[in-house]
Amino acid sequence: MELNLIWIFVCLILFTSIFIFFHLRPLKNNEIKQLGNKRRSRQIRQYFSFNNAEFYPNEDLKRTMNPDGSFYNIGEALYDYPSKAAALLKYKKHEWIILAFEKQRKIQLLWLNKGNDNSSASNYLSLEKMSSISQEQKYSSILFFHNHPNPNPSNYSCTKPSLADLKTVDRYSNELNKSGINLLGFICERGKHYEYFRSTSENFIPLSTFINSITESNNISKFKNLLLHLERIF
Repeated sequence: MELNLIWIFVCLILFTSIFIFFHLRPLKNNEIKQLGNKRRSRQIRQYFSFNNAEFYPNEDLKRTMNPDGSFYNIGEALYDYPSKAAALLKYKKHEWIILAFEKQRKIQLLWLNKGNDNSSASNYLSLEKMSSISQEQKYSSILFFHNHPNPNPSNYSCTKPSLADLKTVDRYSNELNKSGINLLGFICERGKHYEYFRSTSENFIPLSTFINSITESNNISKFKNLLLHLERIF
């Protein structure tokens, strides 16, 4: 047993030494890009992190929800808004949609409308209008919420997107991302939100910022090179 432990320890030391030896070199261009993408993805996840607590609905807004569609000016933290949107759509027997326009981690404008029935989330605001508003007001993102009315929540869940849901957000994102606008899709059921789609524009938290930072740190010293490799791999 002791001999086996010694061999394991020796092998670990040998493996670690070899790994360190081959990772004292500076990062290659493709490795810099790989690490840049990793840092960018991490920062985007931090930007779009959300509160999962349940909220009471905004009663003033709830009373004025226009089935035919209206804009509403608000000022809500991005972190909290998915939970607040879910609260607003709780107990709705028809499908509603909420478009939340975001910049600098603040939701500043909403569009709400009621769907045609309890099985389709009809958005009455055109994609062209969504894009033009975002560009004119310099919004970074649109958060697309809709509810799935569940007649029997004790027996089944309605938290998954339908094929039509996926096709809609895919079509929206293809156009919005070209204009530098992010799109996130959420299903709301029983006061909770479920994110099912996220597509970010290349211009949002651009990769070039991270690549430039890594390039400046690359090859400063062998120890720094090793740290960059460790971050890239692990």
